[in-house]
Amino acid sequence: MLDKISKAVEARRGEAISLLQDLIRVPSPSREEAEVAQLIVTKMRKAGWDSVEVDELHDVMGSIRGRGGGRSILFNGHIDHVPEGDMEDPYSGKVADGTPFGVEGEVVYGRAASDMKGAVAAMMMAGNVLKGLGVNLKGDFKVAAVSQEEIGGAGTISTIEEYGFLGDLVVIGEATDMEVALGHRGSTKAEVVVRGRSCHASAPERGVNALHKAVDIISRIRDDLIPRLPDHPLYGMTTLTTTRISVKPEASNVVPEECRFTVDCRYNPDFPTEKLDASLTEVIEAAKKDDPEVDAYVVPREVRRRFSGFYTNPDDFPVVDEAKRAVAEVLGREPTVSTWRFATDGRLYYWKGIPVFGFGPGEERSAHTHLDHVRVEDYIEAIKVYAWLAIRICGVG
Repeated sequence: MLDKISKAVEARRGEAISLLQDLIRVPSPSREEAEVAQLIVTKMRKAGWDSVEVDELHDVMGSIRGRGGGRSILFNGHIDHVPEGDMEDPYSGKVADGTPFGVEGEVVYGRAASDMKGAVAAMMMAGNVLKGLGVNLKGDFKVAAVSQEEIGGAGTISTIEEYGFLGDLVVIGEATDMEVALGHRGSTKAEVVVRGRSCHASAPERGVNALHKAVDIISRIRDDLIPRLPDHPLYGMTTLTTTRISVKPEASNVVPEECRFTVDCRYNPDFPTEKLDASLTEVIEAAKKDDPEVDAYVVPREVRRRFSGFYTNPDDFPVVDEAKRAVAEVLGREPTVSTWRFATDGRLYYWKGIPVFGFGPGEERSAHTHLDHVRVEDYIEAIKVYAWLAIRICGVG
């Protein structure tokens, strides 16, 4: 059966590449997914999927129903993307030589190629191939092509909470470079407010520049806190960086009376959110000792989970090893197992007690960059993997 699937995918190579290009050519920043969602709906229905629904957030839920008696598999991929930034022809979807991108062979280029329309297209094509071959799965084959992942995951939450669109195994197609990911670190943000005293910029000595005080605190975070962040054998290093800063008032001739900055922290269980807030407060207190004019605090926030990451332990979920063997059978090698550096919607399923398995084409390093791309060969192989995973997990009969 694997040989048959492989041949069928190769026979439809041109169709598969065209599908990915079509998805990339429709811009779909977060909250603007309607057009690409309708494209997916149209293509699924044309391919004969048994059920295709779309909700008000523009999440597409497509199903190929099994005959019964098997486990269901759900593939999740987001259809929104970050802004195009300084990309050249971001929605071209062009096939190009991979050399300028640091890879061998051809690539499909464009915003969201790796994050993550490459995986969404592969999920769709896997269903199309199984449908075209007339494979009778026992369990359901499902795809959730979701919105708003880049801004918090409202799309996936809707498919779970409002529609109960779930599976016995969830496959997240975020980029893994054709390896396996079973979880990721927690993700949180903290905001620091620094207060000063405004005055005319022509006489700065009359005020207290909140921006200057904030820069000092940020330097202390960089030099004193970040080097002390803990590593973890499973989740990796805790990281922290300043991502946004603003002042009030926003006037070029006024010494700012307030400065706010945000830090993004990707953390492991050894450095929970309360530890982050405490560490930032320690930095502020140290700055106050050296400079009595420093007046700053960490903005209080509601933290619902001590650790917002997850890890699908194969010891707790044997289906993970089944899925890993299926990947190996397609690739002809044992995939490495690790965790993503970034956060994914996989956590939302895991918190429901559902095993989550990560596999996708594309590399983490190209996501959100001006070199966003996916290797053609990896994309084609991902289609084979997704189709074979369905065979192995859902069963045939």
